[in-house]
Amino acid sequence: MKIPFLKLNEKNANHKKRLLNRFNTILNHGKILNGPEVSEFQDKLARYLKSKYVVGLSSGSSSLYLSLKALGVGKGDQVITTPFTWIITINAILETGAIPVFADIKDDFNIDPIEIKKLINSKTKAIVPVHIGGHMCEMSEISKLAKDHNLHIVEDAAQAICGSLNGIKAGKFSSVASFSLNPMKVLNAYGECGFISTDNLKLKKKIEILRHAGTLPDPKKININNCINSSLNHKIDTIQASFVIENLKNLHNKWLKRDLIAKKYDLEFNGLLQTQSYHKNEKHGRYLYISISEDRNRLYNFLKKKGIECKIFYSPLACDAPIFKSKHKGQVPISRKLLNKSISLPLHENLKMREVDYIIKMVKNFFN
Repeated sequence: MKIPFLKLNEKNANHKKRLLNRFNTILNHGKILNGPEVSEFQDKLARYLKSKYVVGLSSGSSSLYLSLKALGVGKGDQVITTPFTWIITINAILETGAIPVFADIKDDFNIDPIEIKKLINSKTKAIVPVHIGGHMCEMSEISKLAKDHNLHIVEDAAQAICGSLNGIKAGKFSSVASFSLNPMKVLNAYGECGFISTDNLKLKKKIEILRHAGTLPDPKKININNCINSSLNHKIDTIQASFVIENLKNLHNKWLKRDLIAKKYDLEFNGLLQTQSYHKNEKHGRYLYISISEDRNRLYNFLKKKGIECKIFYSPLACDAPIFKSKHKGQVPISRKLLNKSISLPLHENLKMREVDYIIKMVKNFFN
């Protein structure tokens, strides 16, 4: 049996006809950029996240970068984040001119508030917690640190659109939050796409200006856009916005299937794998199923031979990327330990239960 990590060709295949109808609608009205679907996209996501405002953007990378820029993060500032993340988190910080500072993680793969506290100094401007795999960071503790030291929080919620903690949705713990909707995500577009959520009108307006090359239409003159801030083009296109609207209809069912599989894994792998721990009152976003094995490499190769595609995230650690040339390496022993022991098993709504049973059987065969 061959089981890929994701089945992008099957993702949302059951409503292909509705997606094609939406595409035809856009071709007919011709508003490929900033069509009416963009406003609909923003309104529906804002309602889903219980946020006042959403601004659609060209990618999750753009959303994180513009969030930091809108908050005034820039040259000479320091931004504390995790080394256990995709490099885009770090590049967004670097693009503002700020310096990333790496706080170690806990054994749940998320940034450790105690380690954050150790790194705060007079140059610290913001904290970027990343909800790894859809597991919510300890936002109460991080929020308290930010409040005590007058710091901004930008949640990197790229993996956690379905996540919540104590009934509070991902993205609601910060001034502004960044989301990704690329094809791998639980809620996906069919190309690159992202957005920010915020309850702050001033930030929302700043990001709208930065989205469109830093320009602001002149209310007194027709077709005049005054550039008031240096920026590039970060606009979302109407087609991606339209497809996300359609996929949003089925988001809860997708999450339910992923949650069912993850809970089955938890039960069956008890005593075999150390699985990612959860908070008591957490709804896990179910983007990844990450676990820890002392014999990770052998397990990975064994499952590969059995036709099961797994992934190892995030190697190398962000702080070890060649771009830094040892300049920003942090003391992150837990991150290094987990990097060498972690493995992500297939977790998606297109997995058939017989495939799930096969994965479980093969993992048990390895340990037995």
